[in-house]
Amino acid sequence: MKALIDLLALFLGVFIAFVVQHALPPMDGLHGARVMLAPLVFCYGAIVLPFPAMLAAAFYMGLFSDLFYLHLAGGEVEIPLGVSIIYFVILGCLVGGFRNRPEATKIWVFSLLSGVGTSAFLLMQFLLITWHRGGWDWAEAAAWRILAPGVMVALLAPLFHLIASHIDHLIPDFSRRRVQRR
Repeated sequence: MKALIDLLALFLGVFIAFVVQHALPPMDGLHGARVMLAPLVFCYGAIVLPFPAMLAAAFYMGLFSDLFYLHLAGGEVEIPLGVSIIYFVILGCLVGGFRNRPEATKIWVFSLLSGVGTSAFLLMQFLLITWHRGGWDWAEAAAWRILAPGVMVALLAPLFHLIASHIDHLIPDFSRRRVQRR
């Protein structure tokens, strides 16, 4: 029951993260890079949810990402629907592998994989778009827009983990058996 409540909270958190990250302005000093909060929320879910729930979260996150970042050029979709689902399943499996580690290990692994996962997601989108267009157009701004969000997420991850783990302890665990008192 707790896993279902956690999964529903993750769905809500991913939706709120997409809305908030879309509302935040791009950073001029970082060549228009944006803060990406949704991969951060997903990575937290991947490290705390059991494997079947993580797969459902990866499907939700990937589908929502594909629909949110639907990129049309000349009437054609440049990033095919479903690519992000595959990406988030792979990322979720990597992050979920650290689920049963001690809390201190979880925090630094969560921070590192959130940052690297965010930048890898943006790099995947960039490569798919350039492959679809048939040319290689690498600019300094593209590097900033791929790497800076990953660094920002890695820096925000410990604070997010601290807040989310305290909120997670407030959710009751209905699967625990009641202690019988004599």
